[in-house]
Amino acid sequence: MSFSSRSKAFSVIAAACLLLTCSTAFTADNAQVDSSSSKQGYAIVATPSVLDDADWNKVVEALQTKYADEFKVDVIKWDDDSAFDKLREVFPKYACFVVKPEEATVERLATVWNKTRELDDDPYGDVIWAIITGYDSADALRLTQVKPMTVESACGATSIASKYFKSCVVFDEGKKNHWRVKEDGKEEDRNDAPDDTTHAIAEALNSAQLFVTSGHASENNWSIGYAYKNGFFVAQDGKLIGAPSNDKPFLVEASGSKIHLACGNCLWGNINKRDCMVLMMIRHANVDMFMGYVVPTWFGYMGWGVMDYYVEQPGRFTVAEAFYANNQALMNLLVNDKKARENNAPKSELLPDMKREGLEYDANVVVLYGDPAWQNALAVQESGWKQSLESEKAEDGSTVWTFTVDPSVGDESFKLADANGSERSNRPIFQLLPNRVSNVEIIEGQEYEPVITDNFILVSVSKAIVDNKPCKIKFLTK
Repeated sequence: MSFSSRSKAFSVIAAACLLLTCSTAFTADNAQVDSSSSKQGYAIVATPSVLDDADWNKVVEALQTKYADEFKVDVIKWDDDSAFDKLREVFPKYACFVVKPEEATVERLATVWNKTRELDDDPYGDVIWAIITGYDSADALRLTQVKPMTVESACGATSIASKYFKSCVVFDEGKKNHWRVKEDGKEEDRNDAPDDTTHAIAEALNSAQLFVTSGHASENNWSIGYAYKNGFFVAQDGKLIGAPSNDKPFLVEASGSKIHLACGNCLWGNINKRDCMVLMMIRHANVDMFMGYVVPTWFGYMGWGVMDYYVEQPGRFTVAEAFYANNQALMNLLVNDKKARENNAPKSELLPDMKREGLEYDANVVVLYGDPAWQNALAVQESGWKQSLESEKAEDGSTVWTFTVDPSVGDESFKLADANGSERSNRPIFQLLPNRVSNVEIIEGQEYEPVITDNFILVSVSKAIVDNKPCKIKFLTK
């Protein structure tokens, strides 16, 4: 992986006395675009085969209609890499890539990751993006019709932080008959789950808004049990089939809009043919947003880390925002390590070789299918610390921003409720800016070494928490 771009340089200035007017606050739980700013952008980047096909072009038209009032919508033909030059010109908040299933390749995904980091001169991602596709145009069109959803119910085929859901069922992939069941806010830890949970999981999908999986998988099947004999989900002949180890196969059909995070599965996100798991989950399990690996997974930072932002900070991020934030956290580790190596830093300050290799491996191989602007966060709840962003306009037209992180119990504030998975925890504090900014000048809080780009703030937890006191960062923008 090449990181030829350099981070933006931010000059430090002394605090000045400014006559301030018009104050606006943006909290992590309710971040809204400043109404005084112009519309942000939503770009639809579609391949020629989509635009030239009347049925598939309905997907593009549906997105145009849906967001015409909320965003400045641009349609870009993705015939070659010049599409990203056009994307740079419009520089939207969101980019939705619309492709036919045979075009959703591993190589195309890597292009999206790399090119969306090159829209400006820093090494970080510049737009919140996702890909829309489907078994056919009708499935893809359904992904454009999703309604805002507050996620309050979940099904975990691996352990998840059930405390953040009103109802939740968690099947233990490592211990036979063990599961946790939560209804109406009351949770039971039980040992009476079926020997084979294939039917039970298929049934739970009907009421779950979030589905989280791990374990062995390929493009065409999922092995439900990890440490004991269990059944399978299989993609076959345009159907999603449940194949219990102790019963006859059955068709899986689930209702209700849902999100599927295949955090720990190999290959589930790869579309190697139309009869593949991800397209069958979209088609038959009513999955409207999917995240997963398109290659075998062994490291896990990018797949599992989305849980650190999406579930463990309830209400702070949508799935697409959490997906975006986690990749910037990954990139930040690589950027810092590259700088340290260039400066001949001692080995103790460098990433271990295996971790660096794992981060490089994970950087471009996890995909998100769905509408990137879909509002689907969990209900806002306490999550260990508070963070807020306030802005004040100055007479000279600049803006003074104040970002504050207030831990409730010191270092323990950042402890995960459920750390199941690979490479969990230690994610930096992340805050999206409500609109793009430029000419960043840090006034206060330089000691926290924040990364401030045109659309986000990132601060290492280890640097932000000093003597268990709130961290405050103040900066100017144009």
